[in-house]
Amino acid sequence: MLPRLAVLVILVNCCADCTLCQQIPSAATSAKVKTDNLAVFREMDKSSPVERALSKGDPVYVDLRVDQAGMSWCGVRTPGQPTRIGFVDCRSLERVGDASSIKSFDPTNAHANSSVARGSPGEAPLAQPSAPTQAEYEKVRAEVVKDGVVNSAYILVTETAAKGGATVSVTRAALAHFAAAEFALSQHDVDSALEHFSAMESFCGSQRDLLTTSLLGRGYTLLLKSEFSAALEPIEKARKLAPRSPEAAALAGWAHYRLNQNAAAIADLQTALRLRPSESTARLLERVKQDSATEGDFREGESSHFILRYHGGASNELASDVVRTLEEQFQELRSELRYTPPEPIGVVLYTEEAFRDVTQVPAWMGAANDGRIRVPVQGIETVTPELARVLKHELTHSFVFQKTAGRCPTWLQEGLAQWIEGRRTGADAGPLVTVFEEGKGKGLHYSEGTWIHLSPTQARFAYAWSLAVVETIEARFGADAMNRLLDAERSENSVEAALREGLRTNFADLDDATIAFLKQTYLQ
Repeated sequence: MLPRLAVLVILVNCCADCTLCQQIPSAATSAKVKTDNLAVFREMDKSSPVERALSKGDPVYVDLRVDQAGMSWCGVRTPGQPTRIGFVDCRSLERVGDASSIKSFDPTNAHANSSVARGSPGEAPLAQPSAPTQAEYEKVRAEVVKDGVVNSAYILVTETAAKGGATVSVTRAALAHFAAAEFALSQHDVDSALEHFSAMESFCGSQRDLLTTSLLGRGYTLLLKSEFSAALEPIEKARKLAPRSPEAAALAGWAHYRLNQNAAAIADLQTALRLRPSESTARLLERVKQDSATEGDFREGESSHFILRYHGGASNELASDVVRTLEEQFQELRSELRYTPPEPIGVVLYTEEAFRDVTQVPAWMGAANDGRIRVPVQGIETVTPELARVLKHELTHSFVFQKTAGRCPTWLQEGLAQWIEGRRTGADAGPLVTVFEEGKGKGLHYSEGTWIHLSPTQARFAYAWSLAVVETIEARFGADAMNRLLDAERSENSVEAALREGLRTNFADLDDATIAFLKQTYLQ
């Protein structure tokens, strides 16, 4: 098992008037290569082996930056790569965004990448809470993160010193917890981040800026956990302390939207844009407005776990039948996945035309889930067996996304959703074995990115293989294997590490097990 905190993150103070230093990417930054044939070294040493070379314009994600002996080193990974590929000269990169634009940090985007019929969800304005402005913060952060782990002993020292009541000591303890929370977020460890943001609050005292930062951090992390109602409490406290904070208004807007409160979301997002223009906030506002306009004359229903909106052409009987079916499926999934989503799940029933207009999904996709389950039901009077399967598939995505804090890879999301809805590989076994043994499908079979742009043929293979893998896991790795794997997806640093932790296997062995399972089960 890889240690959960496996990446050393060190940010170095730069001279405020040093233009070059300001341009060099920092940790948690999107960048692109600006020189030809950039060497990627195994270590932060030009005498170490060269792992590979990058070309001019190649996109990378910087997960580490260290300045030493006049040299700036950046640890980098390529898009879709869960682990670092090596180290490069930071001066050969240029920033193109910040951590908020990285898909792995965007829960709504991660969710959109993991459904059989994902719509394009837009980019939520989820910039991580801004780091404290106190001059000592960079020094404290360097002490908190040592050798890829949080230095708990140092945090304890700061807490002990804070008991003396000196302002500088109390502030240092607050900064230490923020640094630990920030690092935990960089490792996708939302539970640890929440603990540190909560602990930070007791050391903020009357320092309004620090307290606001703490509250926004806690609210942000609760949003990542899909606990939207709980998130609004610290966010609204932060808005009272800092009424002109665009971050607070944007986060409130996203929370209200995910709570199916479109009017409040629109007001919040408009406020955020007045305070500070932002493309991502503007896109989300347009998305909410579109939903609001489309659903303006929709009827509404509600149950214990769902908020339903449906167009006028759908009958009340169909709406009631959908809610009843979903409630039954909710109980089944809660038992099977040992998880209960903390908020009511939004469900929207559309005409076919409205569904295509709103979701913009390819024609081969028949439903969507971007946090709300979106299904076309034109011409349907009651819940048919096929509609029940679609609802269960999409509801599974909602459960799995929230259970794993948005970290479940696409292949596992799709395979599990198909398996739970009742599909089995059957006649696809032969073609899958042939394609796999010929080596033609390996580029897709464990894809973590979006499947929206796949061709119908590519999508058919990707879905069939993902189902076969999940069937194998369910049959060969023990009764509780899937829940172990989902828990590991939430906590481990990479998908490969999650496989090792949850199933004690790796991708190569899982390939072999899947082929053996298909041959034994379907081809004898």
